[in-house]
Amino acid sequence: MVFRSTTLLARARGGDRYWKKRRIFALSAHFFGRKKNIYSFALRYVRRALRYSTLARKAKKHDTRALWDLRLNASCEELSTKYEGMKDVLNEAGVALDRKTLQNLAVWEPRSFRALALLTKARQEEMGLHSLEGPATRGVITRGML
Repeated sequence: MVFRSTTLLARARGGDRYWKKRRIFALSAHFFGRKKNIYSFALRYVRRALRYSTLARKAKKHDTRALWDLRLNASCEELSTKYEGMKDVLNEAGVALDRKTLQNLAVWEPRSFRALALLTKARQEEMGLHSLEGPATRGVITRGML
């Protein structure tokens, strides 16, 4: 909007208030009763709804991550392995799969997930000879046994 003089600029101030209210009423259109018809109520409940929608987006991310972890732990337990160990072994082996992809494999491609679990078990058995948590060998006495 172009103003040719300062008087016209001063006279045209009401438009901002109209569009400000219009935006709030558009956001409150799905509310019921006075919450959608009266500006002060609509403003209060629109702010509240926007605050809760922000919190809900964060909660949704947290809930989906918890669901993925639950699915992965259940699938790994079914194949007698642990997800934490599987994650470490897959990272060392160079298999770059995130939680979402792994849980999709566990749900929709159980054979592929079983192959990854077998790879994990084989790698853990290999690494067991060189780690402190590995299987005990027969006939060898270590300081930890004394």
